[in-house]
Amino acid sequence: MGNPGLLDYKPSLHVAPMLDVTYLQFRQFMRLLTKRTHLWTEMFVGSALINAPEEAVHKWLKFDPNEHPIVAQLGGNCSETLIEAGKIVKQFGYDEININAGCPSPRVSGKGCFGAYLMKEKELVRDIVHKMMRQLDMRVTVKTRLGVDECDSYDFVKDFVSTVAQSGCDHFIIHARKAWLRGINPKQNRTVPPLQYEKVYRLQQDFPDIKFTINGGFKTMDDILGAINSENTDDQNISHKLDGVMIGRLAYENPCILANVDKLIYGEDNPPTCATRRILLENYAKYIDETEEENRDMNIAMIVKPILGVFHGEQGSKFYRQSLSNTYEYGDFEYPSGDSKHSMFIHQAIDLMDRINPEALDKPLF
Repeated sequence: MGNPGLLDYKPSLHVAPMLDVTYLQFRQFMRLLTKRTHLWTEMFVGSALINAPEEAVHKWLKFDPNEHPIVAQLGGNCSETLIEAGKIVKQFGYDEININAGCPSPRVSGKGCFGAYLMKEKELVRDIVHKMMRQLDMRVTVKTRLGVDECDSYDFVKDFVSTVAQSGCDHFIIHARKAWLRGINPKQNRTVPPLQYEKVYRLQQDFPDIKFTINGGFKTMDDILGAINSENTDDQNISHKLDGVMIGRLAYENPCILANVDKLIYGEDNPPTCATRRILLENYAKYIDETEEENRDMNIAMIVKPILGVFHGEQGSKFYRQSLSNTYEYGDFEYPSGDSKHSMFIHQAIDLMDRINPEALDKPLF
């Protein structure tokens, strides 16, 4: 495990668990931008983890020491299964396990399943977390929403937190929307239910001894800092600040926004690996070269996916993304820069931007 103190630093920034996004290469790219932000895995279904071949488990759970603090998210509704999955996670050295009680996907949220449906089974969540903490001797947290379907009053989520906290859980990550399990799809669930930041601030006020991290709708650094400083509420009675902010799509749509967070949030120097976009991309290409043995069989689309948003909002961004997306040309691809074929593909995109918009490539990111 990493330094436990890193988990308790307040305020903190988290990059949300995202399917087919927060895999190893993406997290390593994040570490070029920020050394302190909490990184999360994709969600792993507990039953899948304990039944998967050892090679697959290693591929899913492997991480590098520089990724601390790092959280593994598990999904499921059976304490025995989640304990066995948790034992596997613990062997890899994760800092924390998080239980998914907020995913609105019908694949996981149907009756008898998990995700957001678990909000309707607060005693079950309490018992799962309690048993896991006792058996694993690890911190176990819960990521959830403000409500589910018609159960969306403040008293509902307050009762959920109060009940689950009886397990010893001292950190809740709250997506500041309710979840609709019927009528809209998971993508719509990220935008259609209205944001209600006020309720998350009320939870922090009503449970001052519990940590709350707010998630949902943050698009700029000002949004993030505003949430940390309790500027997203008009309630003058709010005296307890939130412990953290979690961002999701922002981290891959506009990753360079993270280049200054170590200074702004943690009061530490930003990594030299993200001084400019050129330096950032060259360091990622270097990492891909250094791990060639591990990533040689990876689809090139997954290798470049973390860096697609590097030129977000800059002239030439469209052509940059196209150059990395034309993977049909990859079979016979050769380029003079880069040691491995994967990194050559990245270097050709860097050189393209050097011709189109060198200013964006070399201007300071912080």
